[in-house]
Amino acid sequence: MEKSEKRKVLVTAHRQDETEIFEKINQRFGFLLTYMPEQLTLENTERLKGYDAVAINAGCKVDQDMARAMQAAGIRFIATRTAGKDHIDKDEIKKCGIKAANVPGYSPNAISEHTVLLILSLLRKMKTQLKRIEEQYFFLNGLRGRELKSMTVGVIGTGKIGTATIQDLSGFGCRILANGHHPNPEVQRLAEQVDLETLLEQSDIVVLHCPMSEQNYHMINAGTIQKMKPGALLVNTARGGLVDTQAVYEALQNRRLGGFAMDVYEYENLTARKDYRGKPLDDSLLSGLLAMDQVLFTTHTAFYTDQAIENIVESSLENLASFFRAGESENEI
Repeated sequence: MEKSEKRKVLVTAHRQDETEIFEKINQRFGFLLTYMPEQLTLENTERLKGYDAVAINAGCKVDQDMARAMQAAGIRFIATRTAGKDHIDKDEIKKCGIKAANVPGYSPNAISEHTVLLILSLLRKMKTQLKRIEEQYFFLNGLRGRELKSMTVGVIGTGKIGTATIQDLSGFGCRILANGHHPNPEVQRLAEQVDLETLLEQSDIVVLHCPMSEQNYHMINAGTIQKMKPGALLVNTARGGLVDTQAVYEALQNRRLGGFAMDVYEYENLTARKDYRGKPLDDSLLSGLLAMDQVLFTTHTAFYTDQAIENIVESSLENLASFFRAGESENEI
């Protein structure tokens, strides 16, 4: 690919472990990259002045005010280093003459493997086991687990990540139900295509792999939980807003749900990438969930593998190169 004409790009919410990957891949493009560790907010948008494009993550909400601030600073293009795109108001950026692209195809295996890890950890009561080992308490009482092979797993969302999870689960011999708008031959070969209500009613474990949209907001709520099997497990490695977390918390308290594992949380902006060691959380709902042995929480790390980060960086820079060269990208939002 031809190198760009020394376009200036500000990489926000940058982690030090990304630097080597950005520098290696950028040798193909020749962008002038500046790394900004802080999240981009309305309070620091003056940092955008002098740059042609900005690379953001899901923590940056590009609403009307942010879009106008980007426009005023001269930003023409946004590369979001995420598959999700609900944090960008596409109508507002269009009004401001800004284009944006996401990364729809980075390593689906990263998410699917993490999803299976969470499922197995719930079934084998890993949180309780690890706590007991730290306390040097080695009895078996209360630790009897369940085998995945004897269970029915329902996967909501049959895109690349959902398909990868179905492929991984198929090796355990469990029954797999699938619900999605885009069925493909691989899903049809390994899973039973069913409507959402059937999936909720028959699944021992419900896995969320669908995108966030207005229609999907709080798709798991008090009403849909009542349709699920008593004691079912819920696993969300997709988007936090898919789940009404308060309703899930109450269902866990009254044992309507048997367990909950989440890599994403609808209010994660309160705690994400922050250090609360030795301090109380500013989120009583999350505190209540974390106090439960049947709840597992990983801090939006399902994507975080060496292969996935390289895919994300490469695709983000390719999106920007395409914008600068042709004014459009195949991943345009």
